[in-house]
Amino acid sequence: MARPAASNPFFRTWSPTMAYVLGYWWADGYMRIHSRNGGHLVQIASIDIEHLQTIANTMGATAALRQVRKESSCHEMVICNQGLYHDLLNLGGIPNKSHVIGFPNVPTEYLVDFIRGFIDGDGTLVWNGDRPVIQIYSGSQQLLLETGRYIELMTGIPAPNISHNRNNYYIKWSTIRAKCLAIWLYRNNNGLMLARKAAIAQQFEQWQPKKSPERGTITEKMRLHFANYLP
Repeated sequence: MARPAASNPFFRTWSPTMAYVLGYWWADGYMRIHSRNGGHLVQIASIDIEHLQTIANTMGATAALRQVRKESSCHEMVICNQGLYHDLLNLGGIPNKSHVIGFPNVPTEYLVDFIRGFIDGDGTLVWNGDRPVIQIYSGSQQLLLETGRYIELMTGIPAPNISHNRNNYYIKWSTIRAKCLAIWLYRNNNGLMLARKAAIAQQFEQWQPKKSPERGTITEKMRLHFANYLP
């Protein structure tokens, strides 16, 4: 009989790193019990294989990294560990989560790390012409609603309305609000982050609007948090 995997306590103690990985799993992860051998699997899929390896190393987990399909650029990290699986359940993780999962109970001091992990997984930082844009996609409307509210609570950046696109929902920040959000996520924190998105966030930081933002675009709380970056 094969020896069971040693218990992995990674998700039992909050830290910036733990919160980031949890957010990344909340975006691109899933969990299941293997139908044939009963193994408890925790998985994350991504096109960023080096980042998956970094996460596996950070977790101190024995993980298999494999290509999802032969013709696909997507890879998945697979960890078979019953303790890790149940710790995720205790934090609010569920199998088949895409359309029903909500926002977990994250301590305030780790919200930025969790949300950065979530955006590194299910978000985009892009230029719309010469304007910075940040979007987050999810099948769960409730998750996006709560994400927007927590960002507003922490930064003063108003929560955007939720939009619907095919099978997903999304929320979007643009121009000065996207710039401030990128600064909060990537500039003022030195934890785990996806390098290619952090590089775009640095570009956002240098952006300046061609004309003064409309009244109400910048809230008083934004001015307190981002005074050095606002026009």
